[in-house]
Amino acid sequence: MILKSYIIEKNLSIIDNYESILFYGENIGLKDEIKYEIKKKFKSYEQINLNLEEVAKNEKLLDEQIYNSSLFSKNKIIFINEVSDKIKKKIIEVLENPQENIKIFLFAQNLEKKSIIRSSFEKNKTAAIIPCYQDNSRTLSEYLRNKLEGFSGMNQEIINMLINNSGLDRKVLSNEIDKIKALFLDKKIKPEKLDKLINNTYNLDFEKLRDSCLEGDKKKLNENLGNIVLQSEDVYFYLASLNLRIQKLLQLQNQYEMDKNLDLAIENIKPKIFWKDKPVFLKQIRKWNIKKLEMAKKVLINTEIRMKTKLNTYNSTLIKNLLIKLYRIANSTF
Repeated sequence: MILKSYIIEKNLSIIDNYESILFYGENIGLKDEIKYEIKKKFKSYEQINLNLEEVAKNEKLLDEQIYNSSLFSKNKIIFINEVSDKIKKKIIEVLENPQENIKIFLFAQNLEKKSIIRSSFEKNKTAAIIPCYQDNSRTLSEYLRNKLEGFSGMNQEIINMLINNSGLDRKVLSNEIDKIKALFLDKKIKPEKLDKLINNTYNLDFEKLRDSCLEGDKKKLNENLGNIVLQSEDVYFYLASLNLRIQKLLQLQNQYEMDKNLDLAIENIKPKIFWKDKPVFLKQIRKWNIKKLEMAKKVLINTEIRMKTKLNTYNSTLIKNLLIKLYRIANSTF
């Protein structure tokens, strides 16, 4: 059965109605939040975390976790991460044989319509499947208002600033919300303090670094790397900034294929490119064809996945390595 993600966000108790639930899609921030809320809701249950490779390598592992009695609780929840059709046979077997006192939550990246696992969950009445699509300004605006409900001083200008600085990334926005709650304990937002908190100058420094990387400019990239200290707590902002630019360049390339004129494509693309950013986009689009951009998307996804399996102290290193990989792709010849 297909459910909308916003329904789960508003009423988590709906998950009680299903034995197994599959969350899939590009919105990693949303999936992480849902997983966190599930863990809180079932804190008295024994909780087991598995990943795709573990289940794929050992077919008996999932059965052992399901059918073996728990020493800690009569109830059990099992998380299976990075699910794909690679383990479709085992997942379908579990889906068709639900067990009392056991709930299974599966998390996946994009699953195409032809995915066997996806279609199995969509057809099964005792299971649910929840697409987690990328956020947009509207969904993040609602998210921001809900998280900062009761705070005075909030207005549309502040909301727009926070969303724009997040790069439309929920995880980045969540970090900013935590900072706001910590700074304004009286729940009275003061714009001058908020501006310092967001630290737009620092964000601009990373934008310079991002642009020199995507332009394939070795000299500027080295200069900008020397002028900024990458902070581990801001890695999701960096990732969102890079992802947003790659998505925009991909959109621009597709527009260019239709218009057959780069200047015309830049004029026709929506949302509009800000006039002062046009020279940067012109430099970058000449470096990046669709094949390179698709490769960059995969590198970004792999980096985000690695961030979740590494300690935060290594995340700034992962971002630096990501920038170097993107620079190399920009200068490749395919």
